[in-house]
Amino acid sequence: MERREFIKNTAAFCGVISLLSLEGCTTYHAVSGEFENGKLKIKKADFLQNNWILVRSERVSAPLCLSKNEKEKYTAVLMECTHKQCEVRPAGTIIVCPCHGSEFSFTGKVLKEPADKDLQMYQTSSDENNVYIHI
Repeated sequence: MERREFIKNTAAFCGVISLLSLEGCTTYHAVSGEFENGKLKIKKADFLQNNWILVRSERVSAPLCLSKNEKEKYTAVLMECTHKQCEVRPAGTIIVCPCHGSEFSFTGKVLKEPADKDLQMYQTSSDENNVYIHI
């Protein structure tokens, strides 16, 4: 095998391994909310198959994770680790920090250190068709 072919095959293998090692098969839906009366408005229809979505807005430093429970109550947390401000990511049933390994619940509670503070939360409200994040 020539050097060029070896490098090409190795790169392809590393790419496949990287894809397989992503946070399981977690898929998520990301939306951009629109502002209305000082609140970020997200359509309830945006909750496809998951009980949570990522909301992007220029008004906050990181995406927001908007989750709902079985009683149609909504929680919004800033996806920024309270340890060193790395952007955290959903991973199955928890939120993890890729920088230092902190883990959080979808309600922002610290589950595993080194973070010692919960994720920043935002008040939410809802009506028949929309959820509002009070930023």
